Amino acid sequence: MSLVSKAQRGGQREQSAKEPIRVLFLNTRSALGADVAVHLTLAKAYPVEECSTTFITNSRASDAATTIERLQSFGKVKAAPMRLGYELVNRRDRISRVAGMIGNLYELAKALPELRRRIKQDRIEIIHSTDRPRDALLSTWLAKSSGRPNLIHVHIKWYPEIGRLTNWALRKATGVIAISDFVRNSLVDGGISASKIYRVHNATDPEEFDPARFEGCQIRRRYGIGESAPLIGIVARIMVWKGHRELVEALALIRKEFPNVKLLVVGLPDKVTSPDSYDQQVKARAKELGVGQSIIWAGWINEIPEVMAGLDVLAVPSWEEPFGLVVTEAMAMEKPVVGFRSGALPEIIEDGKEGLLVEPKNVEQLSRGLCELLGDPDRRREMGRLGREKVLNQFSPRHQAAAMAAIYRRICRQV
Repeated sequence: MSLVSKAQRGGQREQSAKEPIRVLFLNTRSALGADVAVHLTLAKAYPVEECSTTFITNSRASDAATTIERLQSFGKVKAAPMRLGYELVNRRDRISRVAGMIGNLYELAKALPELRRRIKQDRIEIIHSTDRPRDALLSTWLAKSSGRPNLIHVHIKWYPEIGRLTNWALRKATGVIAISDFVRNSLVDGGISASKIYRVHNATDPEEFDPARFEGCQIRRRYGIGESAPLIGIVARIMVWKGHRELVEALALIRKEFPNVKLLVVGLPDKVTSPDSYDQQVKARAKELGVGQSIIWAGWINEIPEVMAGLDVLAVPSWEEPFGLVVTEAMAMEKPVVGFRSGALPEIIEDGKEGLLVEPKNVEQLSRGLCELLGDPDRRREMGRLGREKVLNQFSPRHQAAAMAAIYRRICRQV
């Protein structure tokens, strides 16, 4: 298949600089995660005069029908399901895992001709995928075989175990999007050329997360939490680096000052990264400290704005957090955040303004910060006001979409 030359593409883009950039989002996931949710937010936020969007998503995903329905509700996105691999989590023995990986590679290779046809049909100019191995590999294969540039959107800190496929794709991709300076710096440390890394912070929709639309008493009534009881929340997968254990230990100290405090734990155990029953270890620690009755293990709750509305403060005791969408979600809902001064949190929270930042893994400082805000409702309200203001001015989908569209145009001019 003949490829369009760089000179031709550059000339075409110069002549049509005011036309929308034609973007292909590629999602091979077996189920949506926060990374693909970011792409959905972008697809919804792009003004039609800036970007024309095609979204190809895995028809074998457990939530494929819901994803397509959501994309179609935007009214401006071409949504197309395709067979792009299947889940490998339940394949425990090495032979089955290897066979599954080979099967997935075969599925991706089979999809390439149809994807190239779609690129030509929709006159796609740039391919945008996530850092997940299948996404990263397929988008880079597709970019090389179709002559289009591609972007890999990185939502995690780079580390050696990120995998050979993702590492190869990051080095071969036209550009890399980092969701924070923390992630960007880790990529540079990992050997990815700084010249092709662009930092674009994630966003939270202030219309979806609007405190005027929700009553805090709803979530409290659901779990039998009194309106006057101090309520701390954590919204995160239950895994070691999210800091649930540290928060439970801090709760034991907080109870000395606020005996009726409650901790609402929203999230499910991450069995992939924490197969050693970390959640059971945290529950055992809570029992050992005598705080078990102060904790509500809610599992996953879809109505996150409703959760935020009922909290007094959100705790984010994770370390090396790549971004933390729950942080901007809490801010949009006018709730202060107490977290560790680690990862990307200092890029979002200014200590003393939208929340408090304490030293990583320091349980005493964490408990002191939470007590400080639980005992000062006026300060919580002011921090909440400043938090929503910051989301509106810096972390809205409009800002994220504008930054991404500028990167698309820059790359399309360069290739």
